[in-house]
Amino acid sequence: MLAVPCVHRAGGLAMLCKKDVSLDIQTYSLNHIDARIMSDLNSPWRLIGFYGRPEEHHKHESWSYLRHLHSRDSLPWLCIGDYNEILNSNEKQGRIPRPLRPMEEFRTTLAQCGLSDLGFQGNIFTWKNGRPGDDFVQERLDRACATLEWRDLFPQATVKHIQAAYSDHNPILLSTQVTSPMTRRKKIPKRFKEKWSTHPECELIILEAWNASTEAGSPMYRLFNKIKRCRMSLVEWSRTLGNSKVLLDDKYNELELLMSINNPENLPLIQKVRDDINSLLFKDELFWRQRFRAIWLPAGDKNTKYFHQRANQR
Repeated sequence: MLAVPCVHRAGGLAMLCKKDVSLDIQTYSLNHIDARIMSDLNSPWRLIGFYGRPEEHHKHESWSYLRHLHSRDSLPWLCIGDYNEILNSNEKQGRIPRPLRPMEEFRTTLAQCGLSDLGFQGNIFTWKNGRPGDDFVQERLDRACATLEWRDLFPQATVKHIQAAYSDHNPILLSTQVTSPMTRRKKIPKRFKEKWSTHPECELIILEAWNASTEAGSPMYRLFNKIKRCRMSLVEWSRTLGNSKVLLDDKYNELELLMSINNPENLPLIQKVRDDINSLLFKDELFWRQRFRAIWLPAGDKNTKYFHQRANQR
């Protein structure tokens, strides 16, 4: 893992990898991380995470540095990140159209480096300023570009634009191969899930089950039946809540649809959907904290994948 800290509120880079990935950091700066990776095909290739300068008077420095990085190595090359520039006028919506010259300089630089855009799936725009009305602007500033040699190594590579509940930038996800279908998992016994406690009906369900009349017997027997009844009532009630992954997918699809309409008047509705997504993510976070209770997420962190992997190893 390598992290390059941000300057004030701008920039900030990080590169992380799994233990079984052979990755060797070559160079790094405030605007890039250059790494060499040994693939499963025993063919080394180059990965650069890139951050272009946002200031107009510094953009030529970004392109000059990109050309310098190109000259350092001849390996198949993938360059992914926030370039802070668009390639064509259709990659910007709102306010003043982008002048032709900076777009042409960006296109020329990519051509000189042998890089071409890998395309994308999803909404075209990856950044928005979030301002209402006529001040609303969105652009495609983030992308993945690669050389022809890299594309030959990974002919099935795809790039997907993912809607973000936080941040003014949307994440971009690059997959180097078609994912295989998931294997069917064994059924897990139902237990109390901490995320249920965030629902306003949870306490009422418990109270009703606990206060219901019980069969005659010893105090321990009656206590056992109360706990059992609470469990059964909560499990039955949880089925009405729906699958959290399905609900999240539905909300992300709704957000994707709203963003594709590209109407500034939808900003309040977009924010409402984002709030719903964050609420679902919080409940998911509680679930994985409970499942792997020895490690806790930093406040506000929404990355549950790590907990998912660790919990499945138990």
